[in-house]
Parts: sequence; C-alpha cells; structure tokens
Amino acid sequence: MGKLLTIDTGKATRKRLLTLLLRNGAYVLLILMCLVMAILDKNFLTVSNLMNVALQSSIMGVLALGMTFVICTGNIDISVGNLIGLCSVCGVALVQFYQAPWYVAMLVMILVGALIGVVNGALVAYMNIPSMLVTLSTQCIASGMVLFISKGKSWTNLPYALVAVSKSKILGVSALLWAVLVLYILFHYLLGYTVFGRKVLAVGGSMEAARASGIRVERTILLTYIISGTVAGIAGILQTARLGAFYASMGSGMEMNVIAATVIGGTSMTGGRGSIIGTLAGVLLLGVINNALNLLGVDANMQNVARGLIIMIAIILDAIRIRIDKDS
Repeated sequence: MGKLLTIDTGKATRKRLLTLLLRNGAYVLLILMCLVMAILDKNFLTVSNLMNVALQSSIMGVLALGMTFVICTGNIDISVGNLIGLCSVCGVALVQFYQAPWYVAMLVMILVGALIGVVNGALVAYMNIPSMLVTLSTQCIASGMVLFISKGKSWTNLPYALVAVSKSKILGVSALLWAVLVLYILFHYLLGYTVFGRKVLAVGGSMEAARASGIRVERTILLTYIISGTVAGIAGILQTARLGAFYASMGSGMEMNVIAATVIGGTSMTGGRGSIIGTLAGVLLLGVINNALNLLGVDANMQNVARGLIIMIAIILDAIRIRIDKDS
C-alpha cells in the first residue's frame, strides 16, 4: 500500500513539474537562449545588439497584444500582418496626396484598424463563421487594397512628425520602445486586473458557462477583435516610423510569428488562459532566436525552416498543456 502511494505521489509530482515547465517554458527558454548565445558570440550581450533585438521585436510585440486577447477567447486573427500595411497606406496616402496633417494620418491608421476589427468580430461573434475563414478573407482584402492604393510603390520622405517616435530617445532608449512598454503595462492591467479581462478568459474557458453567468459572449468577442484591429493600427504607425517609409509588403507574413510568440508565451489556442507577461516573454524569445540565426550566419532559407519548426513546436507544447489540464 505504501509503495503504491509512493508511486502515485511520484507521478503527481512529475506531472506538476511538467505542467509548471510547460506553462513557464518561454521564460526558461529565453534565459537558456541568452546564456548559450553569450557563450557562442561575444557581441550578443552588447547594448547595441540587445537594443537591436528589442527594436526588431517591437512591432511583433505590439501585434501580439491584440492576438493574446483574441486567442484567449478561443479564436484567431490572421489578418493582422496585412492590416499593418493597409493602415499605413491609408494614413501615408493622405499625407502624400492630400497634405493631411500627421495627426490626421495617425488617427486614420487607428480607425482603419478598428473598422476591420469590427468586421472580423461581427462575423465571428454574431454570424458564427469560423475565425480562421473570416480573418483569412480580410487578410486577402487588406493585401489587395494595399496594392490598389499604392500601385505597388514605396513612399519615402515622410514628414518628421510621422517618424519622430523612432528618431527620438528618452534616457538613451528609443521612444518607440518606451511606447511599446507603455502599451504592455496598459494591456497587462486590462487582461489581468479588470472585469473585461476576466470576461475574456471566461469566454475562452467555456462559452456556455460564461453565457449562463450573464456575460455577453458575442459582445466580448467583438471587443477583442476591435482591440486586435486597433492595435494593428498602432503597429502600422510604429512600423511606418521605424522604417521611415511605406512599403507595399509591410507586415506581410508577420501574423505567423505573432501567433507563435503568443502561444509560446503560454496563451492556450483553445482559449481560457493567457497573460501579457507571458506573451512578452514569447516575443522576446522569438526575437532572440531570429537574432541568433543572423549572428551565427544561418542561411536565410534555413531561417524560415527554423521559424516553421518553432511554430510547430509551440502548437505541440500547447496540445500537451491542454491534455495535461484535462487529465488533472
């Protein structure tokens, strides 16, 4: 009897440790990657390289904020990458052709993102169309509109006010990174410490239970998509500022990295669980991996293979987490 109890206790302990590791894997892997790269390349831990990692991850990090809310409800948004380009082209076109003030251009970028978010959210929440299909269609629409408006051309020589956030520094750090930090603080509070954040997690945990407890499920899902779209608009502003120009391919393909970072950070693909701090860890981990591949001189095509493997591993780990949660 005592032997059986010892075996059961040992299994339970190993299960708890595995669950703890899976839920905090992003933090562990981030630390390990930094230690390994510090050994392999002496330039990795330099201030300039770390700032480079942060800047290269910044736009993905902003998009991941909205993605965290959407995935927490058990849905997905694959339109966010191309939405960056659509928001940017709408704002920059106003400046280029109509000499609109910079603040009008920025406002339009945010409003375009929010509008697409309304469309996505309404179709998913109120028409019960699978989120993958809805956002795939808006992704295609956004991509086509970018090429239609810009004619495939790039626009440079933008007003300084549009790029000032990437050119300015506060305490020696790019103002763009400070802006991203502020966004993370706000969204961390919104998801973790507000009634709305608890509703988002409740909807993802069990839609029926959430509805029975009085939560307006459709409205909550709609709001998460509006958040995702609005955040894409903000990302469009920051990406335009960071590049100092508009490019027709801006943001294209970024959604896969955003989803991977969000899931690696502990947000469950089936909904009901997620955190902004975890998402930040996932974003930084992908940023460090991308930087490591460049520093080590890995072939560009193989870098794409590596990113695909990372996404696959993230999905597998999430499936294991879900299975363990069901068994416990």
